[in-house]
Amino acid sequence: MPRVAAKLPIASADGKPRLKISKGDWKRIEKAYGHALTKPLRQKVCDAMREYLEWAELEKAAQRASEAEVKINAVKAAASKFRDAIFQRPRNIGRDADFFARHLISKHLGLSFQGRDGLQNLILKIERDISDACDRALKVERDIFDACDRALHDLQEENGFRDGETWGLWIRKLTKILKAHQLPTEVRKDTDKNLTGKPSPFVAFVRELQACIPEEYRRSQPYSAEASANIALSEAIYRARRVRKAS
Repeated sequence: MPRVAAKLPIASADGKPRLKISKGDWKRIEKAYGHALTKPLRQKVCDAMREYLEWAELEKAAQRASEAEVKINAVKAAASKFRDAIFQRPRNIGRDADFFARHLISKHLGLSFQGRDGLQNLILKIERDISDACDRALKVERDIFDACDRALHDLQEENGFRDGETWGLWIRKLTKILKAHQLPTEVRKDTDKNLTGKPSPFVAFVRELQACIPEEYRRSQPYSAEASANIALSEAIYRARRVRKAS
């Protein structure tokens, strides 16, 4: 199984995606859904949308974990170069001058001679400490990668791994909100066999909500009421709702 590029568990983004749903938008949404939404329910839907947009922005902005590995290796290499600068004598400097320079630095640092001059002993310890810390950091990162790979393998064995998990979480949250208000949330799996040509009310609801957010955060459809777009969205919603069965 090819390794899926791991991302950092942290992310930052400039600002937050803005959400504005006008009265006209709500009329369009309610018409497509076939049900009126109370003001408190509208607020819950908006809150869920804002939460989705914020997480989707972070999901998009998350950098590859391999970039952190590059930095760790760079620090380790710099520590090694620092050690070499102390222990290796430049060609244009004599042996005595090299020794006396280290002696003066050791003196002003309060470092005593212990087999080597104090500066060399200090640099050896610093380089070893930094190198060991970098190795441990890389091991932790590799352990995380391996755990992610095993988790992805489990997902693929069960339901298949899908990108855009934040979108799926949003769909499940919308479903929970509407169910709590006894509103329809059913989605036909065989939408291509729907003789009416109309999507399920919940699919139309999501379709019209997605029209209120930037296109980059929409899933499975350009905004369209065409049958093919509704089918794609229905299938995406169905997949997002699938729950892994307990083994």
